[in-house]
Amino acid sequence: MSRVFALSDLHLGFAVNKPMDVFGSIWANHSAKIERLWRKTVAPEDIVLVPGDISWGINYREAEPDLKFLDSLPGTKYICRGNHDYWWKSLKQTDEFTGDSIVPLQRTAVNCGEFVLAASRGWSTPLWEGYSITQDAKIYTRELGRMQLTLSKAKEVRQNLQKLVYMMHYPPVVDGKPSEFAELLAEAGVSLCIYGHLHGSWSDRVDMSYRGVEFLLTSADYLNFDPLNITDRIC
Repeated sequence: MSRVFALSDLHLGFAVNKPMDVFGSIWANHSAKIERLWRKTVAPEDIVLVPGDISWGINYREAEPDLKFLDSLPGTKYICRGNHDYWWKSLKQTDEFTGDSIVPLQRTAVNCGEFVLAASRGWSTPLWEGYSITQDAKIYTRELGRMQLTLSKAKEVRQNLQKLVYMMHYPPVVDGKPSEFAELLAEAGVSLCIYGHLHGSWSDRVDMSYRGVEFLLTSADYLNFDPLNITDRIC
């Protein structure tokens, strides 16, 4: 049986001048760390979930070397869009542009055999200190609707006792408090939600459980760039 891993926020930038070590020494030569640990950990038959912020490129040309790098790594990669993935214009274009081992997901769900995987981006929630009604409320409401749509699609493809896994970029929980995203996931019977977006300074409650849903932060620097094995949690 294939194993399942997760690693988000790769923040690759082979074609752009975006050194990540300005965000801390842990990011020095981070693409080399990702490649070394990924190849050490992941086998060709495995699955890796990558919830967003993959490339700093602002278009497909700039993102191309980053996506080729990701495609060259072992395993089938399921990806969703993060807030910095400006190169991701549409699902159709992204699907055409990415390599054979990369499966982009955008407000949809797929049957992965042992589990069903659904994905959407999410957004900052009213639980965030910096949340702005004027700037965030409209997008937040829209993303709630997109999550509901995605969960409906997951229900359609789910069979028997398959576990439901959700992948999103933005955190559905903040300092141990569940957002409306978390409530929707719980109501839909999701067993595991992986997310990213957070860097550098973490609450001790980024990994938590709520109403039967396990929430795990999978940002690359949080995991020291080593893909997290989540197989036992979902299979």
